[in-house]
Amino acid sequence: MSGRIRTEMFLLRWRRALRQKLSDPEAESWRWQKGDWTGLTVWNARPSPVWCVSYRSCPSGKRLWGLGVGAGLPPSCALTRAVPTVRLEIDGIPRGVLVDTGCSKCVAHVATCGNWKIRRFSITTVDGMESRCRGSGVVCLKLPSGAQATVDVIVADSRPLGFDFDLDMNGFKALGGVIVDEHLQVRLGTEAAAVCAANVGPITLEEQDFTVTYDPASRAWTAAWSDGKRLTVLKNLGKEHSPSIRARPAYEEELRKWIQNGWLIPYDTRRHGPAMGLIPLMAVVQRNKGKVRPVMDFRELNDYMETYTANADVFADKMREWWRQGVNVSMIDLKSAYLQIHVDEALWPYQAVEVKGRRYCLTRLGFGLNVAPLVMKIVLGFVLTQETSVKAGTSAYIDDIQVNEDVVNVSCVEQELEHFGVQCKASERVVDCARVLGLTVWGDYGDLRWRRRRGIGDVAQKLTRRTVFPYCSELVGHLLVYGWLRVGASFAKRRITAATKTWDEPADDDAIRSLLEEITARVRENDPAKGRRQLPGPWHCAGSERLRCGRRCVVAPG
Repeated sequence: MSGRIRTEMFLLRWRRALRQKLSDPEAESWRWQKGDWTGLTVWNARPSPVWCVSYRSCPSGKRLWGLGVGAGLPPSCALTRAVPTVRLEIDGIPRGVLVDTGCSKCVAHVATCGNWKIRRFSITTVDGMESRCRGSGVVCLKLPSGAQATVDVIVADSRPLGFDFDLDMNGFKALGGVIVDEHLQVRLGTEAAAVCAANVGPITLEEQDFTVTYDPASRAWTAAWSDGKRLTVLKNLGKEHSPSIRARPAYEEELRKWIQNGWLIPYDTRRHGPAMGLIPLMAVVQRNKGKVRPVMDFRELNDYMETYTANADVFADKMREWWRQGVNVSMIDLKSAYLQIHVDEALWPYQAVEVKGRRYCLTRLGFGLNVAPLVMKIVLGFVLTQETSVKAGTSAYIDDIQVNEDVVNVSCVEQELEHFGVQCKASERVVDCARVLGLTVWGDYGDLRWRRRRGIGDVAQKLTRRTVFPYCSELVGHLLVYGWLRVGASFAKRRITAATKTWDEPADDDAIRSLLEEITARVRENDPAKGRRQLPGPWHCAGSERLRCGRRCVVAPG
């Protein structure tokens, strides 16, 4: 028994010393053979003869449990030649990388990743051993072509098969694809993506009112709406609703960009036939952004389309869903969301407009078309459900996406959107102040607080139902907490309704103006529409916040 114990102790000491020597970067004595293939530098790793001799000096016969060839032991020459390898820059440093198509997440040695956090978990290697990991982190991968991507990695103490980095499925996806041929030569990036795209057919999403297709080669989404009634020639002859003198320069500049970007193209009657309708243009001033947007008047065209809205998102429900999220959340906003969706060319004759006397056709999905929000919902719903982690950690409302970073990193969501040709703006962390469904939300001592995004305008000079109702809606809108403001706005609408008979009849009652001015002054002094965004408890409402939500009062006219 004593001889057997001594043998086992010797083997354990030998294995511990071997692992310590492997984990020392200064003791690394790899020899690399460099070869250039299709613009990508490929390296074949071979261990030094010293390591081969040390490895062959192991005792022959059946090994004890735990002493087999695994990720923590040096690879043999035959094993190294049997796996594909490549040379990449990892966080700016060239390193040897093992290309592994059988794992879902990249694995990095602790010396390779400088940005990581401690997290206790373990992985099982190919020999059945359980290997404990140090944590998880993020690294930047860069190809010789200059393309780069940021990926999440598992940080381990041991080198995977002796390599600094194990490139796996999330890395391939971030870099744009991978091709490994029969000679173990590797293609990464755009070249692999082009080959993969040629083998993938278009994606078609069919709904009751429209159909959306995705072309992997051009990475473009195309929508084709269907008319519930038989669509004929539109009767509208108006070219535009003239903007104000102050808004016209910005309005015309924005139209010039649309033409430059190819969203508006000259109408070709030889190719598309006669125009089937003329859509009036108008300018919409966004006070919160200080911008002027061209908008199409689709009212006549919308009469021919019957939209199925049962599956549409309800704003209040989405607000409650986002309300219950934690503090570690970020927001992603799409760039010109509707204008990223192409419209089927057969429908261009129904989207003709006139700009400075010249006729154009709108080739993209226009804001104001009644199916546009549902099209955007279907597209984002498909894109955000292809990855399990992205599906679990995201929630979208039209073109706004909330990302729960306790579940998925925001960079992974951005890469998923980019993979399907959806362009987005830079993400914003909510704790650093961000726009969330029209509200301004920011971090405050480990909690989130919110307020109205923009200020309140002045009361209109001419009081009619058409001016008072929008003003009262601006006061309350979709806000979470109103207090006395809801009652005051409702009372003002009742007064203007009782004082007039039509929408454009002016009101002679000075009491209505006094009421609106008093409400405006109090809101500017102490707006009740503000509070905490994340509220504890089963009712998600506690203390004084519950009293503010449930407060009611009685107004008796007289």
